[in-house]
Amino acid sequence: MPALWGNFFSDLVDHFRVADFFDIAIITLFIYSMITWVKQTASRSIFVGASVVVTVYFLARTFDLYLTSLLFQAVFAVLLIALVVVFQEDLRRLFERIALWGTFRGKRRAVAAHPRIDNLIEAVSVLASRRIGALLVLKGKEPLERHIDGGVVLEGRLSKPLLYSLFDTHSPGHDGAMLVEGEQIVKFGAHLPLSKNLREVGTRGTRHTAALGLSERCDALVVVVSEENGTISIAEGGRLDVMESAAELKGRLEGFFKQRFPKGREGDWKTFFQQDARVKVASVLLASLAWFLFAYQSETIHRTFIVPIEYRNLPKDWRLEWTRPSEVRVTLSGSDRAFQLFNPSTLILSMDLAGVQEGPQQLVVQEEAVRIPANLSVYQIDPSVVSLEARPVTIVRLPVLAQTVGEFRQGVRLIGIQVAPQQVHARIPKGYPNPLETLATQPVDVSQITETTTREVPLIIPDFVRLVETEPTAVRVTVEVERK
Repeated sequence: MPALWGNFFSDLVDHFRVADFFDIAIITLFIYSMITWVKQTASRSIFVGASVVVTVYFLARTFDLYLTSLLFQAVFAVLLIALVVVFQEDLRRLFERIALWGTFRGKRRAVAAHPRIDNLIEAVSVLASRRIGALLVLKGKEPLERHIDGGVVLEGRLSKPLLYSLFDTHSPGHDGAMLVEGEQIVKFGAHLPLSKNLREVGTRGTRHTAALGLSERCDALVVVVSEENGTISIAEGGRLDVMESAAELKGRLEGFFKQRFPKGREGDWKTFFQQDARVKVASVLLASLAWFLFAYQSETIHRTFIVPIEYRNLPKDWRLEWTRPSEVRVTLSGSDRAFQLFNPSTLILSMDLAGVQEGPQQLVVQEEAVRIPANLSVYQIDPSVVSLEARPVTIVRLPVLAQTVGEFRQGVRLIGIQVAPQQVHARIPKGYPNPLETLATQPVDVSQITETTTREVPLIIPDFVRLVETEPTAVRVTVEVERK
């Protein structure tokens, strides 16, 4: 048994690539974000139900439950659309969070811009003792603009006198929310989205409903002061909690800023590994298990493909007279997962003709000439040799000769035949045994011509001749005649 496990781990190490590490890392991030999202979303019960449905479908496919699989395939598209409609707000928030992972500007700005929590707690406590309603939004990492309506832009420094004046019962912004970002009051008198979670709201009023609604849609923390009973509550992550004391309120605020905006580079890494450690470990284990079940394969298989041959680096003013064959059979070896990600249409055998010689010759096909991914290898190439003939060419000017066939009708006399262009440039192999002096057109039947006529007539191009790219393959032939 120890030897069996030893062989297993040895085989695993031999087949584990750097690409597999990044593969597991990406899936780990995806699983972690999904778990975090499910924990925070208010529709988690629907998500769990959908996960059960998907699990049943894959089990049905695995155990060949034909009728069940057919039913799920019929309703899968409708189910997918329904899930997108149900989770559209949560999905949008998820993509916003993913976009924020690549930016650190907000983190750097927030590190030096923590509000003075003591002043904030003292001001909130005074408002609660006077039973003056208040709604303070402390911005997290996620954007708030699309969740908040109205309000007056202030951009003022956070202070107790300013808080008292803005939440004064005679102030026009008294019933709205105040948006705090760092040490600044960005906006006041704003309107927040209302929550539909009546069970969490209970008998509390509109302020608490608005605070809970915003906390369900982003990572902001909302402080609520009730004017009915003078209590202080915090809405965060779709939950409403009553603060029993100023110390408890201070602990929540400090925990919020420490979690959202840890100070210092070392603190960032320490906080990253300590925060949700169990979820992170579970994500790594699930991603590794998924890789082992669906991606890891130690068995090597072989597959054969018909591959076309391309020739490159042919010297200037050289030409290939003929090549054989035009394609080869290439057998590749690798794991089944490597072939699943491989596109056979990209497979090309590229022959380098930089050192080609004049005349017929044979070239050995090297494995390096086959363009394949790094996780596949060339097992066999058949044939392993290609034959070709290459010759240097020279560009010559060839006069164009118009050929005719038949005889003119009685009473019609030929004046002359004009060709345009009168000559063309062509490439001809150097030292060709039968030099070419003219290039003829296909015959023009003059038996039907009774008046001057111009026609497009193709050129007769021998196999060893190649026209220069700018030259036409047909010329204009004008037959000038007159009646007797």
